[in-house]
Amino acid sequence: MHSWMSCTSEIGWRRAARWAPILLVMLFGPGCTEVAGEPEEEEGDVIASVQALSTTNGLALNGLALNGLALNGISLNGISLNGLALNGVTLDGTSFVGKKASGKPMKPEEFVGATFTGTLSNGQTITLRIEDRVPSTHPDVFLYEISYLSSPSQGAWKSLCGATSSGTPRRAIPLAGTWDYSQQKPTSGIHVSSETSFTFACRPYAIAKCVELGYKPWENVKECVAPGTCKEIPGVLLHQTCTRMLRADYCGDGVPHTQDGTLVDVWDDFGIQESSVTEFQFEAEWTPMGARCIEHTRWHGDTSGATASYVNKHCSSRWASAQPTYDCGGSSSTLHTAKGFAIPPLVRSLIGNESALPND
Repeated sequence: MHSWMSCTSEIGWRRAARWAPILLVMLFGPGCTEVAGEPEEEEGDVIASVQALSTTNGLALNGLALNGLALNGISLNGISLNGLALNGVTLDGTSFVGKKASGKPMKPEEFVGATFTGTLSNGQTITLRIEDRVPSTHPDVFLYEISYLSSPSQGAWKSLCGATSSGTPRRAIPLAGTWDYSQQKPTSGIHVSSETSFTFACRPYAIAKCVELGYKPWENVKECVAPGTCKEIPGVLLHQTCTRMLRADYCGDGVPHTQDGTLVDVWDDFGIQESSVTEFQFEAEWTPMGARCIEHTRWHGDTSGATASYVNKHCSSRWASAQPTYDCGGSSSTLHTAKGFAIPPLVRSLIGNESALPND
């Protein structure tokens, strides 16, 4: 499948037919000189429609409506339903698995109404509740409406992911582990594995968006260089690479460099996203740690050259021009199985993208 991606001022994220454009965003943290308001999202299955996705840039990797506070993990311990504790709760993909106090196994849909405890970035805790659960066109991806207890004394609940202008709550995708939402640190933007904590990834932000593109952190991808010579690419690394690419996080330090309305063609060599003939030029190869090589930057609104200056200051070795012996985006690139199979996936190019040149 081939996808186009962009950032625009309104939403509606959908999967398209092979040649229909899909518009995406680069959402992950401050990096834009102007933010075009709150992203909106039409309700329904965002993966099924032929119309494209559109959204605005976000100020966080995970767009939570918590007055600037990050939600640094939600506990899989201490979950209750109707006042009764649930036992042994885990995540299987995007479905919760556990047992009632009686020991009877619960069906995933029975978790509607369950309450969880999350930890905020200021150290306080917050109570969350599943209000609804609906399927998507991916059989292993479910979308949840989540509320948090905003006023315990009044029993007031609010949507965790905010709402569209029409008042429809945005949904979330639960994913095992947590993410580092910081910037300009060695761990910025990295997924942190955990067996006891998980994240509600709000749509239409980068963590959730990459899942809906097909980069599922719980699903490894098999790659074979020859019959019988195969290995698995960890899905969590493919997903992390996708979030770097969506936000144009060239230096892999959590700082995005993108603009609303920017179209991007994205592809990989694993059969998840396919390339297409476009008038765009190759932009960059992406690893879980940011860009492997950069042919040109994406942000056309950056007339001051701030993005190039940032790359020059923080990761100048990632320019393709600084690597004359490496075929950036070419047939001998490690993007392709023939050249990349022996490269450790943490540092290998896993996703490539194209975009228009700044003067186009």
